[in-house]
Amino acid sequence: MQPTPETIARVKEVIDAWSNPGEVAAFALKRRGFGDSNGGFGVVYPHSLDEYQREVEGMFIPDGHVELYGFWGPAHGGYEFPVAEKLYLAILADYLQSLGRVDEADSLRLQAEGIG
Repeated sequence: MQPTPETIARVKEVIDAWSNPGEVAAFALKRRGFGDSNGGFGVVYPHSLDEYQREVEGMFIPDGHVELYGFWGPAHGGYEFPVAEKLYLAILADYLQSLGRVDEADSLRLQAEGIG
């Protein structure tokens, strides 16, 4: 299934909210999420959820996905949604490629190939 233009735009918005694209690439290669306090944008990996988030808050991120959020999530008028990690990596790689960061883009594409 192809992602909608809105999904792609929101993924780019979350990526672009972090001031250093090289750091976003490094986070993704380490499968580490991030969040900013300026606009409330970020990425959460399933393994990053703690017991409280899972059991009390009912948070769930399917395997092979990441959760993206913007404007501090729906409770604050923003958004959050899961997206396949492969898609996240592909969009991030394309973004980095457009900035001339070819090595990082290639590393992300290689990592995406290894995801089942």
